Amino acid sequence: MLITTCVALIVSLIYILVITLPQHRKLSLSSLLASNTFLSAAVYSSAHFAIAISTLRGDIAVVNAVRYPLHNPFCMSSAFVFYCGCGLLYYSYVMEAVQRFARIVLYDYRWLYRRRIQLLLIVSQWIFCIVGTFVPLATTNQLRYDLHMNMCIIPIRSSGWTMYYAVFCYTIPLVLLATIYHRLIQYILTVRSRVSACLISGSAIITAQRQLSMIQRVIILVSILIISGLPYCAFIFIGFWTDPPEYQFRISFLCVDIALVSVVCTMFWHNRDIAQLRTFRDET
Repeated sequence: MLITTCVALIVSLIYILVITLPQHRKLSLSSLLASNTFLSAAVYSSAHFAIAISTLRGDIAVVNAVRYPLHNPFCMSSAFVFYCGCGLLYYSYVMEAVQRFARIVLYDYRWLYRRRIQLLLIVSQWIFCIVGTFVPLATTNQLRYDLHMNMCIIPIRSSGWTMYYAVFCYTIPLVLLATIYHRLIQYILTVRSRVSACLISGSAIITAQRQLSMIQRVIILVSILIISGLPYCAFIFIGFWTDPPEYQFRISFLCVDIALVSVVCTMFWHNRDIAQLRTFRDET
């Protein structure tokens, strides 16, 4: 967990520093949404990195196979940021999917993918995720200190709040992603069949064809995200009938961390701005 979260955090910060800060021009729409995704990944990775350090300290403090609770003043705060960052990261993928859908399918409505509208949607996304995660945690007092993980987390066998966060931070954004990209693929296939009959403009088919390879790559990334969350969801369902494994959080978090660093590194490598920098470096 330390290695994967550290790599994801470093890659996210590199993108933000290299692409966002040095530019004196306005960010393009794709760069703006990518910056939102990498900023969300940095928030999520930093909280998860703090949790991994706390877990390591707990393992080192084991004496004669007996665990002792360690004082961690950032236990609750890291848990708040962790749940909020998870929602921010997954919904940032939805924001990018919505932008691609608007640019390809709703290309006549250009106001939908203006920078000002997208900035408004990004701010709304952050407010939605913060309210949807922070307020329930702050008002219901669901966080508990887990001795085996040496961290603050919502126990799997607690009330329905565990299911709530699984649905809010994982299920809803992935369902939205699957729905949006399914509609995009259907549209591209329809455009291909209609272009020969001149029932659609040539610019639409060109835009759709340019996005097809990107959509295929994104679908692979979404599949990785879906698979990574299956262990945690499985432990939730197991918790309804019996006790889940003792280290269920370590197992599920490790799967999520591996998927996180895979997605972040892939997005960084295939990002258009990073690719342009690589091309410029090779030319010089």
